[in-house]
Amino acid sequence: MRIYIREKNGRRIFIPIPLGVASLGCKIAAYVFEKSGKHLDEQQRDIIDCIDFAELARSLKYLRGYRGLKLVEVTSKDGDEVTITL
Repeated sequence: MRIYIREKNGRRIFIPIPLGVASLGCKIAAYVFEKSGKHLDEQQRDIIDCIDFAELARSLKYLRGYRGLKLVEVTSKDGDEVTITL
């Protein structure tokens, strides 16, 4: 997975994230939110509870067959751009 950020002032940021690391991150996030859920307010807890991190981690392995697919392509009013590509 590749994250490209282009700011209005011309600064560019490139962040490569291997899918294996993203999958591991989902598993860790599930554990962290399970243990720290009591420290979140009600609204945040409701949002986090809607995410199935285990299923998200399993689905990342299937995305390997779609290399080059653009998942997100956003341009703000300020001119900043963010693109997430597999």
